[in-house]
Amino acid sequence: MKTFSAAILVGLAFLFSPSNTLQAQKYTIDSGHSNIQIKVERFGVVDVVGRFKDVSGTIVYDAQDVMKTGAEATIKVESYDANNPGGEAAVKSQAFLHAEKYPEIRFLGKSISAKDGENFLVGDLTIHGTTQEIELPFSIKGPLLDLPSKKQSIAFNGSIVINRQDYGVSFDRKLPNGTLLVGNEVEITLNVLALEE
Repeated sequence: MKTFSAAILVGLAFLFSPSNTLQAQKYTIDSGHSNIQIKVERFGVVDVVGRFKDVSGTIVYDAQDVMKTGAEATIKVESYDANNPGGEAAVKSQAFLHAEKYPEIRFLGKSISAKDGENFLVGDLTIHGTTQEIELPFSIKGPLLDLPSKKQSIAFNGSIVINRQDYGVSFDRKLPNGTLLVGNEVEITLNVLALEE
């Protein structure tokens, strides 16, 4: 009888031990502490840097198995800020992102791949009503305690360069020397804080 009871206790201890209860945790993006930045060349001379201030979504992360990572996010085009009212209006206009018709940029992660020691989140990026599959290189810090919220938090960081023409953003005016007024390559950098649900 004692042997049977001991076996039950051992079994319960195994089932509820930390190594067996760990699983993927869902985190909600904290827009107030997240930054989605874009950089594009202007007049062939200087890089214009702006950011989208309104981003929402979720990240699923298991610190024991990065291959279980998933994410989905929505960015409001109207939240674009570049400290330049004229430039901001141009980006939101019909010539570029056309915020009135396409008010959101969306990303939906589908899978994880690993190459040369780097992890990539494979997913669908939708801009200007056009969806393309991308491989977003990323890293995650945490989870660590977020003092203000008293919740566990993670930081999701990534950067990728896309061609705006692939998304139907086809503005192509040029300077007299043939240089594009606005470059085709757009660098997107993500610095995202997410809190456990």
